[in-house]
Amino acid sequence: MKRSLLAFALAAYAVALGASLAPALAVDRSEAIALGEAYQRVLANPTDTAANMEYARLAEAVGQPRKALATYERVLLYDPENAEALAALVRIRRELQPDTTLVTLTGGLGYESNPLQRHSDLESSLKAYVAGRVEDERRLGDTRWRTLLLGNAEYFSDVSYLDYGYLGGVTGPILPVSTQINVNPFAGGGVSFLDNAYYYSEAIAGMQFEGYLQGAYQLLRVRGGYRSFGDQSISTDGFYADVIGRWALPQVVQNSDVFVFTPHARWSGIGGIDVTNGSLGPDDIKPGNYVSWGARFEYFNQVADWLTLGGGVDITQTLYSNLYTPDGADRDDVMIEPLLSAVFNRALGMQTDIALDYRYQWNQSNDEQAEFGNHIAMARVVTRF
Repeated sequence: MKRSLLAFALAAYAVALGASLAPALAVDRSEAIALGEAYQRVLANPTDTAANMEYARLAEAVGQPRKALATYERVLLYDPENAEALAALVRIRRELQPDTTLVTLTGGLGYESNPLQRHSDLESSLKAYVAGRVEDERRLGDTRWRTLLLGNAEYFSDVSYLDYGYLGGVTGPILPVSTQINVNPFAGGGVSFLDNAYYYSEAIAGMQFEGYLQGAYQLLRVRGGYRSFGDQSISTDGFYADVIGRWALPQVVQNSDVFVFTPHARWSGIGGIDVTNGSLGPDDIKPGNYVSWGARFEYFNQVADWLTLGGGVDITQTLYSNLYTPDGADRDDVMIEPLLSAVFNRALGMQTDIALDYRYQWNQSNDEQAEFGNHIAMARVVTRF
């Protein structure tokens, strides 16, 4: 009796399951038939845009994005201005892009002839530098999402009160705005330490436009933030904003070279003065009320499979509204930084390079006591995984 009841229950379940699957199977068969018929029309006339678009739409609808992608690419060979195919190309490529996480670690030793950036009584110092960067991109629902985590620290042998560390990050979606350009709105924050004590914390928000144009990666980033300093700091809380672009032009002289133009501008409403004397690097926002603008020009050439050489110059003008010359005028500085670099590609393995960097900070000012020179040399090991 029990066996009869069990057999009856299994039979009833099979009938119900078959009934529920029948419409789906019918849909699958009808879609397969429609896709096959559309493909035959493409074979009959491979350059027919309408036939190709019909097949691509059907392939995408039935969950075969790679077939759809190849078809949209074929359409663009004969109809390069087809807006639907261009938009679909970007959409499907993004859907097929795998989740990625790139970790970059840097460590090195260096020397500065004048880390305090003094006009006289120069005091040189050796230093050690470590940095980490984690860039993660993955799909969350229908949106691709980027998270960037940053950390770095500098330690000076003879001017330890310049020892500095920072840890922070930003996150936000990557949204296509055209067939070649994406926008990445982001928000985040960070915390910093100076001379082994709390220095400041900050909140950050901004937007980055990026894309591959002329065969190279280009970007434009607009960012704003607010910094809150510790009670022991002589700087006061305030806002800042900056904008930076990066335009790369490959194959200027040879197939292996690239010219990079990086304009930048910044406004700071942070009160006080820069107790680090600018030693935190050109990408950090030094305290003070000022506006600055300038540009970096760089040229890189992979002269051999194992060696890339580079050189350039960064020129920045800074106008202060809270620092004055002896005659009462607003202080006006122009920083000129020649740059040289040599990267020994894969010197310590497939993912590990050795980099040698040199730059000279030459600051000219309408306040003679603010003028200085500073030689900075670094040897770094950079590994990625």
